Amino acid sequence: MELHAHIIPIDDIPADSRPPSVELRQYLCSAVTETDGALQPVFSPIPVRDGDAVRFPQLGSWPDLGEEQALEALDAALVAFDAGDGEWPSFALEERAERVRGFVDALRPLRDTIALHIMWEVGKVRSEALNEFDRTLEYALETVDAALALDKRERRDTSLQQVIGRVDLLPIGVALCVGPYNYPFYETLTNAIPALLMGNSVIIKAPPRGGLLYAHLLPLFAAHFPAGTVGLLFGEGERLLAPLMASGQIDIFAFIGSSEVADSLIALHPQPHRLYALLGLEAKNAAIVFPDAPMDITVEECVKGALAFNGQRCAAIKMILAHEDIAETLVGRIAAELEGAEPGMPWQEVRCTPLSSLEHAAWLSELLENAVEAGALIRNPGGGERLHTLMRPALLTGVTGDMRIFEEEQFGPIIPVLTFADEAEALSYLKYSRYGQQCSVFGSSAQQLTRVVTTASRYVGRVNINGKCQRGPDHFPFTGKRDSALGTVSIEEALRRFCISTVIATPEYPANTVLWTNLFSQ
Repeated sequence: MELHAHIIPIDDIPADSRPPSVELRQYLCSAVTETDGALQPVFSPIPVRDGDAVRFPQLGSWPDLGEEQALEALDAALVAFDAGDGEWPSFALEERAERVRGFVDALRPLRDTIALHIMWEVGKVRSEALNEFDRTLEYALETVDAALALDKRERRDTSLQQVIGRVDLLPIGVALCVGPYNYPFYETLTNAIPALLMGNSVIIKAPPRGGLLYAHLLPLFAAHFPAGTVGLLFGEGERLLAPLMASGQIDIFAFIGSSEVADSLIALHPQPHRLYALLGLEAKNAAIVFPDAPMDITVEECVKGALAFNGQRCAAIKMILAHEDIAETLVGRIAAELEGAEPGMPWQEVRCTPLSSLEHAAWLSELLENAVEAGALIRNPGGGERLHTLMRPALLTGVTGDMRIFEEEQFGPIIPVLTFADEAEALSYLKYSRYGQQCSVFGSSAQQLTRVVTTASRYVGRVNINGKCQRGPDHFPFTGKRDSALGTVSIEEALRRFCISTVIATPEYPANTVLWTNLFSQ
């Protein structure tokens, strides 16, 4: 089918899938504040047919904020935190937990609204958009339970070397949370919620795409948290983030994006040694397929791992290393599977949807063209064909180290395949890569898998056996080595990243022991 046939007339879109429309003139600092400044239009990456023309629907507008509003939100956050003496950090953890639970309950009626925004703002399939919403709320509530359990566990009295003490987990200060477009709801709130639970003030920069959904969260943040505790800003990252970092008043930088942007922002901070950073960056996750791999499982998991949300995930499989004995069989099986991966619209529950932007789609075509010009072969019919943001997945063989696709994170539906002759050759790809988030290993020999997993775990943060790369379950640590991450997130690990352990102790003289008992029995 020609790609233009997948572009639906706007009048034929089902009623429950019509694009949202939000004209937002507000942001959040010490209160919900209306701006009379410029607005920035927000367009969908989903092409629709309107008569004889193809257009990208405008979903609304948001305030095009700048340095003045960024510093206004920062001042409000500093006042709210007040060096730890503010209302929010002074609350007992139990009170903060109840506020967060109330916020989550207030979010529940927005499920379909938020999912519709995710679908139209970033092109995600409806079922995955709904799953992102559900997973975020589940994460938030599990984080509340984990925070209470962690606090109870840490605050026990401990006696060592004639000293009795206990540990309090106390907030650090102002957290700047910057999430990505591919999970605009989940990745932002799964940093903001643990930061808030531990007593910090939080400034959220809405994602560049997928950020319009936060219009619906503005009044909820204002209603459930003290003034200034949460700030919510909209607009260009460079205009908002640079002055915040340059102020030196940001204490925690929770960022998901490219290492280049992270490095440039951290370099603006005048006291970088005081900055707590939690970074989720690029990845080039490889799948290593041995001759004895269970082929049905391998094909299914490699295709799912490479194409979930069009491969626009840091945890996607971005390189397949196939043993030369089974490479052609594997390539043939994957190519056959891709015949059913025809692009379509998000409400149609297809495997491939429109890419996140025209600019990103053009960049992917450029990356593919570079590989083909250097000798790579596209092995599936129609692979790489593109119309606007619609792109057919491309399965590439003949990939070599002088091609950009060998090292660059494609973040899209291009599946490069390398062949290898022995185990050491495959592992060397992981060992010398810039990145070290995850890998997948497919095989049946327990002896070989033990050996490979032991080695690969030195290079990456997670090794998946006969399964795709992924972040979840959320209780597992999610991290990376080298240029892929700084810090670890999971439900408990994230809580620890947003607080500092403060020790209260006394030497165990008899009088001190009596005083200690009186102090903490109040």
